[in-house]
Amino acid sequence: MGKTGRGNRNGVMRWLLAGPGAVILSVATMAAMPLFLPQGNAGIDHLVFPLILLPAIWAVIFFYVVLEENMVRATAILAVLFVFNAAVIGLALS
Repeated sequence: MGKTGRGNRNGVMRWLLAGPGAVILSVATMAAMPLFLPQGNAGIDHLVFPLILLPAIWAVIFFYVVLEENMVRATAILAVLFVFNAAVIGLALS
């Protein structure tokens, strides 16, 4: 038998969150990290660590979305993280 409408909707939501959603959130997190990481002795550590950690951040978000059973909760958590990172970046730019 084919999938029901709800199962297909969860699959599309999971695909959107694990694909473009994970990339957008990981880039937003990387952009906000220099603002809350301490500056190193050479003054560049707070810029290098986000670049090095970008694949790890993406992987954590991707696997969380793939393994999470409740897509509404996953969407809410990712939205809160995105809003937090956007607020940090917005406050730094203002």
